[in-house]
Amino acid sequence: MLAQPDSPPSHLCVSSRMKFEKPSFGLYHRSHGDGSHLHLPHLPSKLSKSLATIRSRRQFKGGEGITNLVNIRESDSRTCGVRHNKYWLYTICAVRGRAFPWMPMLTYSLYSILVICLAPVVNPDYRTSTTLKALVTPVNTVGLSLFLLLGFRTNSSYDRWWEGRKVWDAMTSKAQDMGRLVVARMKDKAHGCEVLRWTIAFCVAAKKVLRYEQDFSELEPILPPEDILALEQAENKTGMIILKLSRLVADADERKIIPASTNNDMEGILRGFNADINACKRILGTPMPLAYIVHLRAFLLLWLALLPFVFVVTMDYWAIPVCIVIGYELLGFEDIGVEIESPFGNDFNDLPLDQITDELLAHLAEYLHHLERPDAGEAPDPKKQAPLPAQIEGLDVKCLDQQGGFATSADAMGV
Repeated sequence: MLAQPDSPPSHLCVSSRMKFEKPSFGLYHRSHGDGSHLHLPHLPSKLSKSLATIRSRRQFKGGEGITNLVNIRESDSRTCGVRHNKYWLYTICAVRGRAFPWMPMLTYSLYSILVICLAPVVNPDYRTSTTLKALVTPVNTVGLSLFLLLGFRTNSSYDRWWEGRKVWDAMTSKAQDMGRLVVARMKDKAHGCEVLRWTIAFCVAAKKVLRYEQDFSELEPILPPEDILALEQAENKTGMIILKLSRLVADADERKIIPASTNNDMEGILRGFNADINACKRILGTPMPLAYIVHLRAFLLLWLALLPFVFVVTMDYWAIPVCIVIGYELLGFEDIGVEIESPFGNDFNDLPLDQITDELLAHLAEYLHHLERPDAGEAPDPKKQAPLPAQIEGLDVKCLDQQGGFATSADAMGV
């Protein structure tokens, strides 16, 4: 009977449905969709412990709206069996995350109340006033153009928000590719850990640069104090890290600890890092043109200012809540456009950069686990490999003969 290759150890059989979770003791493990758990092996090195320290210290801020929607959708899918639930209850009852420009809304509400309450005092025959009735046509005409402009404003802001998400996805993919190449191709473990160290620093620094944060203490478990100080004092922080990574890759190429093709791949990743961070800075530093915003807001305020005079003719005091609701709708759209056109901050509707970075650290921690294995970087031992069919039971089997029996190598070559 033919011997079967040994099955892999049970702790290496990892389901694709696993996801990282953060237990209370600060180490990270994976959980299956059915609730069972699989703990990651202990990562012994200082760098691996540093990754766990960074993740345990992290307090997510920014992007809570996206995170909540995803969690609610997944929860509804598990309990109700419905994928992509519409989460109506959460969105209707939500308080945080709503666009509510307090100062413009308060000003416009007081203005509407004042106009509608003073209309009978100033002109007792306001219901039959031809002047007020004549405002209906310009309000309708300007309103159509105003709605189109607001729609374009919101769509343009969402395009910038979505582009920022795609750029960050590309950045995290390149970081994972760097980790994969280090584990699979780099022969010097210490040099590979140094490359991974600065790759992690780049992702964290990119987030902080886009948020205008100057405190890099989050990197204390990863970088020595002198490197953190140099990073905080650098004018181009991400550029400094890319330069450091480029020197590490060039040194690895000179020492012949990576193949030439891997050197080209890593240089391509670094060029991608530079392009991605520049794309994020372009989104952050290029808001909508001032002329467009000035023109849109001028006509928006003019249209809202005329609205109480039009509604008071036919609705009397009921025009007050109607004007306030319409004002909230239009001013809210403008506020949404302003908030999401810069998606890298700490606002409720921004991108969840903390969560994205945390997931990236989880992937890099697993790369480090493979890098720190005792047999990492060594050539495979033929004695430990599963037996090939040609080696089973001492037979030098090359192929099967036409009658279905075994043929030796001499028979297979026709000797």
